[in-house]
Amino acid sequence: MVRGFSAKLLVLLLAFVFVISMFAGCAKKEEPTDVTEEPKTPEEPAEQPEEPAEQPEKEPEEEIRDLGGRVIKVAAWWDMTPQPGTTYGERQITRREEMEQKYNFKFEFINIPWEEVVETYTSSVLAGDPAADIFTLEDGWLVGLVNKGFVQPLDEWFDFNEDKWDPLTKKLSTFDGKIYGMSTGKWWPRGIVFFNKKIFERENLPDPYELLFNGEWTWEKMREIAKAATKDTDGDGVIDQWGIAGIDMDLALIYSNGATFADIKDGKAVLNLRDPKVVEALNFYYELANVDKILYNKFTYSDSPPWDIAATMFQDGKVAMFWYQYWKIDDFKNNMSDDYGILLPPIGPSDPDKKYKCLVSGHNFQTIPKNVKNPEDVAFIWDLWTDPFPEDLEDPDTWMEAHFDRVRDETSLEVLRYMYDNECFAPIGLFGACESAIQTWWGAQDDLIKGEKTVAQIIDEKYDALQAAFDDFLAQ
Repeated sequence: MVRGFSAKLLVLLLAFVFVISMFAGCAKKEEPTDVTEEPKTPEEPAEQPEEPAEQPEKEPEEEIRDLGGRVIKVAAWWDMTPQPGTTYGERQITRREEMEQKYNFKFEFINIPWEEVVETYTSSVLAGDPAADIFTLEDGWLVGLVNKGFVQPLDEWFDFNEDKWDPLTKKLSTFDGKIYGMSTGKWWPRGIVFFNKKIFERENLPDPYELLFNGEWTWEKMREIAKAATKDTDGDGVIDQWGIAGIDMDLALIYSNGATFADIKDGKAVLNLRDPKVVEALNFYYELANVDKILYNKFTYSDSPPWDIAATMFQDGKVAMFWYQYWKIDDFKNNMSDDYGILLPPIGPSDPDKKYKCLVSGHNFQTIPKNVKNPEDVAFIWDLWTDPFPEDLEDPDTWMEAHFDRVRDETSLEVLRYMYDNECFAPIGLFGACESAIQTWWGAQDDLIKGEKTVAQIIDEKYDALQAAFDDFLAQ
């Protein structure tokens, strides 16, 4: 009896313990929550392991050089001394003072007349004592000076892949893979077509800005507009309003057609005067003057007209479109009563790139002559001097300030922006370097306007003299 009762009691006790355990287990479970309730953040442990602190990136250590009180001379045919009174000038003055104190040197900005630059450069380098440590040159002068070994290549001291360096200067100053010239910022506009807004509005001519930005500004479109603009406005039987006028327009047409006047190949001069694209450009110029009679003929003014009579005609409101260099804008802004705008030269029919090309001549930049003492120190200082100011990096449109008081509308600034963004430049090259070739071609320019000889005759008459001029130039 006792044994049986004990067994039953044991079974009941075990069952009771099992039930109690089940209730205890259920009590520990969370009730299901509403799906919209924010999940609860689990309590963090009392002590969190510390995360490793981020190590700041080490800035490259600045190189400090003591130049021992050296004077670094910088030469140009204008005064490059930083001037007070403008934001940029004040920044330059502050930078100059800081750099001179920090690196123990002095800047000296010297002025050498334009017509004396090449002679001064040559004679002082030959004497072993360059007249300046940094010499400003024009692109046309560089060819001969590099051939003579008078200019220091710059590649080992400057990183010309930096954005601050002007791509046009890099192209113009590269010979046999080495770079000899440097400049920063935006290159100064050169070959431009100005147009008289008053004439365009009065004659109900197409909007040239629209044509340009739509890629429709071509030789033929320009000729069409010029024909409509050329008129005898007072009924006396004499044309007194011309469609086009220009200075060196024949050259600009050659380059806008994707050609060049002359090149250097394998160290030799190659004259391209018989290149079909060159012949096409010269024929077009000839036709504008002598077939269409819409190009202002300066010889109707006199037998020996002023060299810039075409610019005067445009300034006086007698020409719808004027081809020349941008610097003439300073005359127009002060002396022209009619409103004007600026365009890029139209695209030539045989240009393989189908791209606007501005003829560039007289582009200037800085060089370091051979025989300069410790040129690596000069390069070090000039690299720092030409770094963009932080304010300029924040506002990439500061380049426009130089043009605000020159152009007459915002669209002209957009034309310049387009020119820079698309690198619409066409360097004049060897022709611009060879003065004897330039003088030889002057007579041909007159012949093209007068129309007394054909283009083929003019080329044949000038070809040998031009080739000899280029050969002599490179042989010097």
